[in-house]
Amino acid sequence: MNKGRVQAIELMKAIAIIGMVLVHVLEGSLNFFDDSAWVLPGSIPYTLIEFIGGIPAAGVFTFAMGWGAAFSKNATVNSYLKRALKIGLLLFYVNLMYAILPGILNPEVFGRFSEHPWAIIGFNIYSYASIFMLFFALMKKLQNNTKAKAAISIAAVAAILIVDIAIAPESFTTGNGWLDTLIGIFVRENHYSWFPLVPWGIFPIMGYWAAILYKKWDDSKKFALTNLVTGIVLTAISLIVIKTNEIPMAAMNPGWVNEIDYYYLTIWNVVCAVGMICLETALAFGIMALTKNKLHPILANMSHNVMEMFVAHWIFVGPMLAVLNKVTNVWVNALIGLITLIATYFLVEAWNKFIKPKIATK
Repeated sequence: MNKGRVQAIELMKAIAIIGMVLVHVLEGSLNFFDDSAWVLPGSIPYTLIEFIGGIPAAGVFTFAMGWGAAFSKNATVNSYLKRALKIGLLLFYVNLMYAILPGILNPEVFGRFSEHPWAIIGFNIYSYASIFMLFFALMKKLQNNTKAKAAISIAAVAAILIVDIAIAPESFTTGNGWLDTLIGIFVRENHYSWFPLVPWGIFPIMGYWAAILYKKWDDSKKFALTNLVTGIVLTAISLIVIKTNEIPMAAMNPGWVNEIDYYYLTIWNVVCAVGMICLETALAFGIMALTKNKLHPILANMSHNVMEMFVAHWIFVGPMLAVLNKVTNVWVNALIGLITLIATYFLVEAWNKFIKPKIATK
């Protein structure tokens, strides 16, 4: 029986946090790049960061949430409820650093907070994670009833797909910022809300059942091969449909072809994203097999502290967003992103080594 942390998933989580840090720095300069960002060789860091910071970042992060829930032995219904509250409160911290602070420091670029006060409740990945802690609490409650868990999960995915097909985000608005932001918790529309439950809710459910399948099979090679075949089929079919129907390729390349944010995943972009996650999972298992499951300590630390790194990187990125408009070269932005990643890593290491132990002893 497979037990403990699965190194391939740990590798994916490390890549996810690297992509998140780099892409959040990139976003601060995106509208101010000079022509070198759009043609080779200048487009190399831009396209690479945009790709890694897309589905391999937030998509995998949410997939790994579900995976971890399926593997957790010590978690209880109450512990999930407490985590839901604790994580949910970080909503306001992230929104302060991402949506409010830059506007205070540089209102000419971002606009004043008084112009969009609903940003304080904007739905971000922490509020998303908080809601899924409730889902995992339900799964824990039904841990001995596999049929009920499967039925609820299938119903949730079906509902998500139906709503994803039914609602066009570019035309979905009430005209009220506060109400649109609240609605954005559930459906894909961009009014200071990110990672809506539709369609992003599919990925944690996918991760949860992928982990259950992995534990049941207890065969890494078979699991990796299944992901490889599934990923090739789903990605190929979805890309053919996307290209032939001229659908914006939000999952594969946010911003490369069309002005579209990758959390606007249409139904075929969802299929593409699922395929990409399957392919990355197969690749991660392959890499770990070649390295005999020896994950580099730095990557292991990033993965183990992925939530802490997500919190910490905003300490640097939030204030920088106010001045990144002065960066007009994508290579310089990539360097700033790398420095920010390193600074975030050492800040978390310092927290775990010096501050966290003192708090624990009080």
